[in-house]
Amino acid sequence: MKEEITPSKYKWCKWILIMTMTVLLIRLWHLQVMQGNEMRKLSEQNRIRVKKVIAPRGVIYDRTGKVLADTRPSFNMYITPEDIKDFNQTIDGLAKLISINREEIVDKLKTASGLPPSFPVKIKSDISMDEVAKVEANRVYLPGVNIQIEPKRSYPYGTMMAHVLGYVSEINNDELKSKEYKNYSPGDYMGKYGLEKMYETYLRGKDGEKRVEVDAMGREIRTLDIIEPTPGNALYLNINMEVQAIAEKALEGKKGGCIALEPKTGAVIALVSRPAFDPNKFASGITKENWKAIITDKSHPLQNRVTQGRYPPGSVFKIVLALKALESKVINEKTSFTCRGGFPFGKRVFKCWKKGGHGSVAIHRAIVESCDVFFYNVGLKLGIDRIHEMADMIGLGEPTGIDLPGEKHGLVPSSEWKKKTYGEPWYEGETVSVAIGQGAVWLTPIQLVQLSTFVANEGVTFRPQIVNRIVSPEGKTIKTFEPVIHSNAQLRKEVTKTVKEAMQGVVNEPSGTAYGSRIQYVHMGGKTGTAQSVGEKGKNLGDHAWFIAFAPVEEPAISISVLVEYGGHGSSFAAPVAKAISENLFKPKVDVKEAKIRENR
Repeated sequence: MKEEITPSKYKWCKWILIMTMTVLLIRLWHLQVMQGNEMRKLSEQNRIRVKKVIAPRGVIYDRTGKVLADTRPSFNMYITPEDIKDFNQTIDGLAKLISINREEIVDKLKTASGLPPSFPVKIKSDISMDEVAKVEANRVYLPGVNIQIEPKRSYPYGTMMAHVLGYVSEINNDELKSKEYKNYSPGDYMGKYGLEKMYETYLRGKDGEKRVEVDAMGREIRTLDIIEPTPGNALYLNINMEVQAIAEKALEGKKGGCIALEPKTGAVIALVSRPAFDPNKFASGITKENWKAIITDKSHPLQNRVTQGRYPPGSVFKIVLALKALESKVINEKTSFTCRGGFPFGKRVFKCWKKGGHGSVAIHRAIVESCDVFFYNVGLKLGIDRIHEMADMIGLGEPTGIDLPGEKHGLVPSSEWKKKTYGEPWYEGETVSVAIGQGAVWLTPIQLVQLSTFVANEGVTFRPQIVNRIVSPEGKTIKTFEPVIHSNAQLRKEVTKTVKEAMQGVVNEPSGTAYGSRIQYVHMGGKTGTAQSVGEKGKNLGDHAWFIAFAPVEEPAISISVLVEYGGHGSSFAAPVAKAISENLFKPKVDVKEAKIRENR
């Protein structure tokens, strides 16, 4: 029997239908009107993605236009979390296909957890063509995984220039939290050492973006529009790669550093630190194993020994005493002391390097032959505070201001320094050690090239400068670095003349300690140094070899500082490096046509 619909039942059904329609209409109005823009945006993101287009970093050139740092195409792998269908399938599948651990992938995704799920997260940089083929062949099983071709930093000279150029590496979690890097995103690369770090804001460039249509698996179907990236600015250096290569070769297999610059401007022609590292490994995304190997290497390849290595300067420091003693008239050109191979002071005898002694010695021969006893006497006559005063006038101990990050201070002690540091007075016996560059004297090779420049320029030094100018992608010069005076001491002419002539004798007189490194074409002035390195419990670790130089003596065009760790005598190991550099710079320029005519004759 068919149930009869009563008026009351009909009434309730009608009200239920009206209420349902009302709720639906209100919800539809809320979605379309109140949340319309947001819903439209979410809908677009399911179909359209905005992707970053990485800007190439600026090219770095030497002074002759040789490319020292450039960019090359690189295959980089990304994951878009929103497109992942099965997390474990995607992550485990990738870990099997390419050389990356599951934990590394998870860590990368966690780093980007605060970003929108549609943001592509870089998982691995610079994957091989074999890995690209494997991923592409399995794309159907890896939704959300994409490979993009992007510019990657490239250093064509490998380890050469490593400590000057530095390297770029992926930004880490701590840096991402810093206000300084608020405009960076996970996966971005940045300069972390050398010029790459120092000039990051100029080199980085401005990223572009493109709007692309994607399918359900996150694969690009077509590009809708694109804003092209702006490449970074170019750096033109003062470095001369021909000279750099000679210095690199001369220090090959050694630990040490060398810097050569133009004394009249401070322009750095060459800067070498050995051992070195290959910055290309960082640009490609250095592995944990490679990073551990580098930072645990006892030879410290990441240390720039020119700007960060602090060593006792040995006999090179005698030039400081000579300048101060002559300037303050404590001695003159004829003042002499007798060297019998030792200097009795207190309860000990301070030895001279020449066992039989030098006999009666004045300032010229004392520098030429590096007589220790002469400078023991001069040091005591001056006192530690006047020695410190001259060193401070030259700029020794303080950073030079070179355009590289992390430059270290040196140390030239004073009585005030010891009182403040140790709460003890200064003793004259300590001055005797300081007089020959031992004891509490610690300087860097770059500070000692300033000493060489100081003599060459007769009291003037300039801030060492590696970058000559910055040029925009359009070829417009943005900034040019003019010479900046670092020190300007008004010494008496006869003082610098006496010291300069003595340094010329070091190289060019038969009794000079660097006579073996004289140059055929020009006169080079220099000073050798051999400094003891003392470890724990006073153990002698070996001698550091030093040599500072300038050439030509008549009109200096180059200043050089060379250090070879545990190399022995400065004359045997450091001076030949300066000789090789100077010979290359000042070799006679022979006309090609004239040379052929001579050859035919």
